[in-house]
Amino acid sequence: MENLFGIVLSISFSTAYFPQIMKMVKRKKSDDVSLIMLLVNGLGYSSGVLYVVMKQLDAFWLRFNYIAGFIMTVLCIIAWYIYKEK
Repeated sequence: MENLFGIVLSISFSTAYFPQIMKMVKRKKSDDVSLIMLLVNGLGYSSGVLYVVMKQLDAFWLRFNYIAGFIMTVLCIIAWYIYKEK
């Protein structure tokens, strides 16, 4: 049961970025997505990864969540820069 919650945590937090990315791609603009929010999320996810690693926690799903969330944040930031108004 514990792993089920870890899986749900990881999937829900990581896939939460897909609608934003798809919206930017579809509309070809990113003006309604906050870059500050993305940067703060990136800082939070990277801090989470460092915390889990430095504490040497044996928490696979927590580590996976932070890494996947960070990757999705970076992808969303890349999409934001591609589609920002020039």
